[in-house]
Amino acid sequence: MTLKWTARFAKIGALLGGCTLAFMYLDPSRGAVDANERLKEIVASSTAIRKPFELTLAEVTRVEPASMVERLRVSGEVQPVNRVVLRAKAGGKIRDVGALEGERVRAGDVLVRFETGDLRSTLLQRESDRDAAEAELALGIKTLSRTEQLAAKNIASKEDLEQARGDLAGKTSRVRSLSAQVDIARTALRDADITAPFDGVVASRTVDAGTSVGADAELLTIVHPDVMEAKVLVSTRDIARVAEGQTAKLTIDGLEEQVIEGTVARINPVAESGTRFVPVYLRLPNHDGKLWGGMFATGSIIVNEKDGALVVPALSLRKDDAGDYVLKLKHGYLRRQPVTIGQGWDGDRMVEIADGIADGDTVLTAPLPELKPDVAVILNEAG
Repeated sequence: MTLKWTARFAKIGALLGGCTLAFMYLDPSRGAVDANERLKEIVASSTAIRKPFELTLAEVTRVEPASMVERLRVSGEVQPVNRVVLRAKAGGKIRDVGALEGERVRAGDVLVRFETGDLRSTLLQRESDRDAAEAELALGIKTLSRTEQLAAKNIASKEDLEQARGDLAGKTSRVRSLSAQVDIARTALRDADITAPFDGVVASRTVDAGTSVGADAELLTIVHPDVMEAKVLVSTRDIARVAEGQTAKLTIDGLEEQVIEGTVARINPVAESGTRFVPVYLRLPNHDGKLWGGMFATGSIIVNEKDGALVVPALSLRKDDAGDYVLKLKHGYLRRQPVTIGQGWDGDRMVEIADGIADGDTVLTAPLPELKPDVAVILNEAG
């Protein structure tokens, strides 16, 4: 009986691909039933070892060229780019204010007029003094000419000639001084009318007709609403990735359904005092007039982008003594595929593979320790 069962185990061992089976010396009293049960356990164990590991679509990724974009989140306040505060160049009383807050104005429009009575009187006085000095200068020129003629005939002394020349120099200097005063008075009269420097909208008005103001007093604020900008703050850690001309996409409070596209216009060379954040100015078009100063914007700056990148999830990467690799599905097995790692994307959740994989490869994503090179697998595409 023992020899009969030994022969059976030898045949089973050959069928199982050369698996070594320990010879069992069976107790004849236990019968053939126990031997059959033990045989079933051995066969089942051998089959389980050889059964392929089943993978679902969620545990692998198919490599395809992708357009990758790296964004830097930002937020800030929207303000007009062109903004000017009109101030009084000299003190005086305001006669008229020709614009109200919110009104559109054109370049050259007179917005504020000062009383000009005193200015005109001053100008007339300066012109009169200059004219008198010019008359004295003309007389001095004649005097010098006559003295030079007399000196040539030895009738006038050398001292008389020097005196005439000195008088003429003084009168010339006085004419120049009074002429400058006339120019100043004329400019003051001209500055009594405050005009708009460009086409825009009156954003604020601080004076009314009849108000007396001093020199450099604030009168009106004019803004150009067609071009706006958002001032955003970028940490010193990320500022090196920002450059002029990069595209920004923002969402504005109150205009959530619309994405506003702008560009990086300026980058401050110094971080704001007491912080580690650098102001960056994003230029935003506003031809439709939907943007207003003071609105809050949130969005991102596109700091890097690339078309046709071969990327895999960072979880796909493995490392051993030989270097970086991924497990690639090939002919029903996981094969060790060495790779050269490129830059990270999407906060380093995705990694570009510079060399080692190709379009169409299927790579294991699930970081399961039991999945190793040369393990047999099947892909359940319905999973």
